[in-house]
Amino acid sequence: MTLEEFTRIIDLYGAESARWPKSLRAECQSFLANDIEARTLLNQQWQVDEIMGQIEVPSFPDLENRILNQSLPERNRSFFEEVMGWLIPEENFGKQVWRPAIAACIPLVFGIVLGNYFSFGVGIEDDGFQYWDDELAMLSLTDYTETSF
Repeated sequence: MTLEEFTRIIDLYGAESARWPKSLRAECQSFLANDIEARTLLNQQWQVDEIMGQIEVPSFPDLENRILNQSLPERNRSFFEEVMGWLIPEENFGKQVWRPAIAACIPLVFGIVLGNYFSFGVGIEDDGFQYWDDELAMLSLTDYTETSF
């Protein structure tokens, strides 16, 4: 173990050896027995821990109530939340107006979805569509200059 590693352990866990990691505790104690700088560092940390233990935390009366009762800033809503807020309003009047409109649109949406996924026997592959080009060509060659029928 090096002095830097021991210093890091002391900084992280304090001077009390019971708080040191169990896997490093024996190694730290043997390092303390052999190194004078480590003992000096440990004594300094004991003094810091004692001074920190003497400091009292000031009391803040009604701090919790003040924090809980403060007004929060306006929340920034995402685009999706804005669209959903427009489609399904949160106030009672908006709900009373939009709910019947949405309920009326459900069959329409169902029909559109159903129509897009199923052909119901109507196919584009019908053979009658193959001859439209010929039919149009024949119509274009017909002479319509005669007005008497």
